[in-house]
Amino acid sequence: IQAGVLTGEVEEVLLLDVTPLSLGVETAGGVFTRLIHRNTALPARATEIFSTAADNQPFVNIHVLQGEREMCADNKSLANFELTGIPPAPRGVPKLEVAFDIDADGVLSVSARDHGTGKVQRITVTPTSGLSEHDIERLVNEGSEMAESDQTRRALAEVRNKGDGLLYSSERALEEFGGLLPDDEREFLTTELAECKAAMEADDLGYVQDAVARLEVAGQRIGEAIYAAAEPPPEGT
Repeated sequence: IQAGVLTGEVEEVLLLDVTPLSLGVETAGGVFTRLIHRNTALPARATEIFSTAADNQPFVNIHVLQGEREMCADNKSLANFELTGIPPAPRGVPKLEVAFDIDADGVLSVSARDHGTGKVQRITVTPTSGLSEHDIERLVNEGSEMAESDQTRRALAEVRNKGDGLLYSSERALEEFGGLLPDDEREFLTTELAECKAAMEADDLGYVQDAVARLEVAGQRIGEAIYAAAEPPPEGT
């Protein structure tokens, strides 16, 4: 339809061309993070801010995919490219903006920009190249059929990502401020850290969620100790 509309060969057409499949990138744990959803009218643009997963990470890999499954392994890979030259910084500090621009002909341009340095990398792909209408319908149907199990797999990946972040921040806080805690609370937090690390290897969603939730509560004790130590003593003491 799009070609006809642009050349004036078709009159009174109300339908707009849309993206037949969702488009997105791979994020921590192999999760498919959508930037442009299926059936979005063309042309379209979407941006999202991401960051690094490790301290002093010098580059990030941008893996572009399309599909309707929750995990990248089950979707179609379109392209990979790297944004390099990221200055040394703690994980989560760099701001990396990924932008998807898809034109009226369905050509997708992906860019990644480091807010700190201004450095940009770009790539252009044609998402539906090589896919028939039957292929697209099959992928959409698979997404519907596997939705429940896919959501469980995604939830497990996401809680592991959360647990990884908590382990990172809690270990750093314990190293820096652990001396503010009583011995028994420091030992308790150390135990929770070890148990959470072990749980992260499990495939039982409930078990991992419980371990992460326990560490989240235990880790708050360091924050409480820090603020308590910073409060001035009561007058007259």
